[in-house]
Amino acid sequence: MSVKDLVYTNENCTGCNKCVRACPTLVSNVALDGKVQVNNDNCVVCGDCVQACTHDAREFQDDTKQFFTDLESGRKISVIVAPAFLANYPKEYKRVLGYLKAKGVNHIYSVSFGADITTWGYLKYITEHHLIGGISQPCPAIVDYIEKYIPELIPKLVPVQSPMMCMAIFIKKYLNISDDLAFISPCIAKKMEIEDANNHGYVKYNVTFAKLMKQIGTSYTSSPEYTDELEYGLGALYPMPGGLKENIEHFLGKSKIVLQVEGEKEAYEYLQEYQKRVENKAELPFMVDILNCAKGCIYGTATEPKRNTDDVRLTLLKLRAAEKSDVHNVRLKKVEKSPWSERIAPSKRLKNLMEAFEKLQLSDFVRAYDTNKAVTVKMPTQKELDEILQDMYKDTPQKQNINCSACGYQTCKDMAAAIYNGVNVKENCIYYIKDVAERKTLQVERANETQKQEHALRTDKIESIKGQFEILTSAVAELNDANEASANEATDLANQLQDIANSCHELEESLNSIIQFIEIYKNTSENIVGIANKTNLLSLNASIEAARAGEQGRGFAVVAEEIRNLSLSIKTLIASNNKQAEETIPKVDGSIQSIKQLIEHVNYMSGRVATIAANTEEISAQNTNMQAMADEMKDKVEDI
Repeated sequence: MSVKDLVYTNENCTGCNKCVRACPTLVSNVALDGKVQVNNDNCVVCGDCVQACTHDAREFQDDTKQFFTDLESGRKISVIVAPAFLANYPKEYKRVLGYLKAKGVNHIYSVSFGADITTWGYLKYITEHHLIGGISQPCPAIVDYIEKYIPELIPKLVPVQSPMMCMAIFIKKYLNISDDLAFISPCIAKKMEIEDANNHGYVKYNVTFAKLMKQIGTSYTSSPEYTDELEYGLGALYPMPGGLKENIEHFLGKSKIVLQVEGEKEAYEYLQEYQKRVENKAELPFMVDILNCAKGCIYGTATEPKRNTDDVRLTLLKLRAAEKSDVHNVRLKKVEKSPWSERIAPSKRLKNLMEAFEKLQLSDFVRAYDTNKAVTVKMPTQKELDEILQDMYKDTPQKQNINCSACGYQTCKDMAAAIYNGVNVKENCIYYIKDVAERKTLQVERANETQKQEHALRTDKIESIKGQFEILTSAVAELNDANEASANEATDLANQLQDIANSCHELEESLNSIIQFIEIYKNTSENIVGIANKTNLLSLNASIEAARAGEQGRGFAVVAEEIRNLSLSIKTLIASNNKQAEETIPKVDGSIQSIKQLIEHVNYMSGRVATIAANTEEISAQNTNMQAMADEMKDKVEDI
């Protein structure tokens, strides 16, 4: 298992941001897609997000499954047990240890002896190096936070291994046990310490309380109890808040100010302030006893929440009280009295403790820290910050300081800084979403108002179009009527012209008769008179038809009048002088030619008028179609 897989988000995430709120860092949670993922490179594995999540969306991994798999394969493994295990499972722990022995565990050691070594190492290093303001380092989450986010404080970290590592080093170097070592652990973050290259692989497995008990279920209940190799000394207090503080004061006296700090938020905020004190060379406490978990490791991040009651602490305190009344045998050297007896002076206690561990080499238990893990958290300039806030519609001081923390961050400016670092987006701000919704609502209202105005304008246009269609319909109807009237008139005119043409034909025949009659008028004068009368009558008829023909018949009327006059002249001529008959014939011939031309013109006019009539009828039909189309368009417009 990779350290990067320690804490992760599963499919249950709702994006509620409780994990963001619980996290002590700005850039360990990435909220870009509606879910909050873990950036394992930036995470310090404080585990607070796992406890804070009410959706079971944050999970952690450990080495429990691999531990049992390797046991089954015959691998030689010994176990280091945290004293918090006894506190959490006072009725179960002996049978659980018996179960582990039955599964093949070689040795079982209490980490409390390792805590005694840590106490010895701290006191020896502090007194030899005159370290003031040192920071305790049993908590891997605290160490990781300093290495990543305040590397300037690394020199203040006491370079002595944690109780787990001190116990592992003692087993490997002083007991010469070559087994792989597993730590029965209350802490998720212990895996980071185990995998730290500076710790040389002394421990291989982090087997957490919660995962272990889930794995074995109730199968341990029939196992024999196991108590060998368990030792609880000064280190029994280490899992409790202030445990290290009590031990330091016990050996160096209460005049040494040891500051006690614990809690997921308080611890990291304090470290930030502590760095400022170091920079400003302000007065520092003798030592800082600091833990990630508010109630110490007995309520660690990998313990079962249902067991996080005061009963756990009371169990450990009772154990401590019992141990204080006994005379201890320390592995390296027996002493008649406990080196930490309260009946002797602190200086004597310290001397006795140093003698008890005189065969240990401090250098074996000193560790280094990683100076290359620093996480770069980019902080925006004031201009960049203002631009981000403006983009979030936080354009007033009031809006920039709403600080509702719904996004998970303490302030709006922290949220802006997270956006600047690329681990969050403005859409996760509820006030931004609210502003977007309000702006959208305003846009919709404006759009609706514009739509209403456009609708009113469209209605006006439609009414105007309907009026125009009505006018067009009326005009088309009038045009249709006019065309129909014109067609009728053209038809009448054509008929009248045809009548004129017929009269002209009759007149032509009469004139021919006159010529013939003139040739023989000398013999039959009465016939000539009759012909003249007939010609006169035809002339009269022609005049009448010409009058009916209107403007087109004027020329014909003139000719008819001339023919009439000619007829009268013929009568006079015959009556007065037969000699003029010879002179009349050429005139009659000329009249006949004029009549022929007139007939041709009348026929041409008749054809044109017929064409006009046909065209007029076609126009009338088209107008009827236009009127029908106009009526249809009017109906469609009314349906809009």
